[in-house]
Amino acid sequence: MGFDRELYNKADPLSNGIMANWLDKRGYEHINLKETYGVDITCSKDNEPAFFETEIKYSWVRKWPKEWKEVRIPYRKARLIDKWVRDGSEGTLTFVIFRGDCKQAWFVDGQTVKDSKVEHVDNKYKANEKFYHINVNDAKLIDIEDLDVAEDFNSKRYSEYNNERMPKKESL
Repeated sequence: MGFDRELYNKADPLSNGIMANWLDKRGYEHINLKETYGVDITCSKDNEPAFFETEIKYSWVRKWPKEWKEVRIPYRKARLIDKWVRDGSEGTLTFVIFRGDCKQAWFVDGQTVKDSKVEHVDNKYKANEKFYHINVNDAKLIDIEDLDVAEDFNSKRYSEYNNERMPKKESL
């Protein structure tokens, strides 16, 4: 089993919409979710560019299990880090891994991901897939507070973000 297009089509707009809402509530501007085959979200805060890559880890249910000592990010995301570095590491690059219900998320700085160890893992989608392995102590677990996913994420709200554009600068 390889890439699951149906799961991606469900999870990507959901995680991006929730993230965009979270960013908006925290004063980020120019939130752009336009599909570029780069990072999921480009935006800015205090005139500094910010880039966010989101995903949902459906196997994470309720509290983060104590036996999970690391957050894993697929190595195929290296192309995002490489582009960010080629562009001078301008702004911030953050990887966000949501819990299955999207009420919590791990936030991991792009430099931390870049500097982490890479190892192969067998999973239900692919044997021997490469992942970045980030110690949970090097990531930040965030409660996505007072967020009713069903109410906050709706097509109208998502469309508002999706139609807004970043200032004229190539996105990651």
